[in-house]
Amino acid sequence: MVYFFSSYWWLLFPIGFFVFGAWDRWLAYKRSRDHLDLLRHYAEQGKEPPPELVRAVSGEMPGGEARGAYPPGYGNAPPPFPHPYYWSGNRAWRRYYRWGPYWQWRSAFMTGAVAAGFWAASEWSDWPGTYEPFRLVAIIMTIVAVGNMLGAVFSSTFRDK
Repeated sequence: MVYFFSSYWWLLFPIGFFVFGAWDRWLAYKRSRDHLDLLRHYAEQGKEPPPELVRAVSGEMPGGEARGAYPPGYGNAPPPFPHPYYWSGNRAWRRYYRWGPYWQWRSAFMTGAVAAGFWAASEWSDWPGTYEPFRLVAIIMTIVAVGNMLGAVFSSTFRDK
């Protein structure tokens, strides 16, 4: 058991990311549930809810005009300036930099390069006891790279459909 913890201490990081990701999703669920309860309370009283509450429930950010459900390249307006991160509007527009074939191919090549690095490290590392951990990470990164490659092929093939 001591060997396991001393050899795989780095697994604490992905496990921690999973735990914090689950905690974030739980808090988002509670926040959306509270928003819906507040909307229900307004509806029971016959009052009009504030527009900020309605925008928060619908997922739009305040201060921006309503835009389409998909970012440019998917049938909407041309890309605005200067950078997609600064756009206002709904979630798809704010997260445009994650969309599109360019970013899918970039992710595929980057994860493929990291996987190749771990394969090389597992074969030619001079540190004793690093074969199994590097090989495990190489296998996982290869699977992620193949998944990203499939996503890139599908995003390039079915882009405007």
